[in-house]
Amino acid sequence: MIETISLREIYGILKNRIRLILAITIMFMIITALISYYLITPTYQTSTQLLISQQQNEAGLDTQSIETDLQLVATYSEIIQSPVILEQVISQLGLEMSYEELQNKISIEIAESSQLLTVVVEDEDLAAAVEIANRTAEVFEAEIMELMNVDNVSILSPAVAMETQTPVSPNPPLNILLGAIVGLGVGAATALILRYLDTTLRAEKDIQDVLGIPVLGAISPMNEEEDIPANEPIAFKRREA
Repeated sequence: MIETISLREIYGILKNRIRLILAITIMFMIITALISYYLITPTYQTSTQLLISQQQNEAGLDTQSIETDLQLVATYSEIIQSPVILEQVISQLGLEMSYEELQNKISIEIAESSQLLTVVVEDEDLAAAVEIANRTAEVFEAEIMELMNVDNVSILSPAVAMETQTPVSPNPPLNILLGAIVGLGVGAATALILRYLDTTLRAEKDIQDVLGIPVLGAISPMNEEEDIPANEPIAFKRREA
């Protein structure tokens, strides 16, 4: 027979085990904080913005030129992360990493219907991230004229290292909050498991459910501070079968 449990019973179990649940939750929060602050190396993020735009002539930019530039933005985002560009960045900066490793540090953001293209770099060293972002933009600006036979790329906003810049990961407050949520879940699950592994008969209903026999009587609660004469009989509450 499948045993069912009511919400009231669950509430009672969790209430009785509240100290255990809080202890597990605090333990998870402490472990998460230690990992976030001391074990995970901070990662910084910086970016360089490129403008894709044809050089203006006396008549200014026409609509067709703008449409052409917008179509080229997606193509340019692929070229920036290609070996043609990144291999030169590795060589010029003397980076001790492979093309795949550098590619994993770089991502390209494209604003919808915009001629702006952002080169985003993440690295454990902020100065290195800034250097990689700017050098990637410079190499791309120089190489695109030869690759595509166009001169429509210019660096709009180079990456800079700010003293007040904070790492993008880890995020200790968020990690601690997630640790608290996980700890509460683990604590509640532990409390329920311990309750159902405990085979102690605690109430009349337990006797009826487990043994399948009616309860004929029960001993009334006694006050330990109350003195009961040895010759006075103990009262029993008797139940009819």
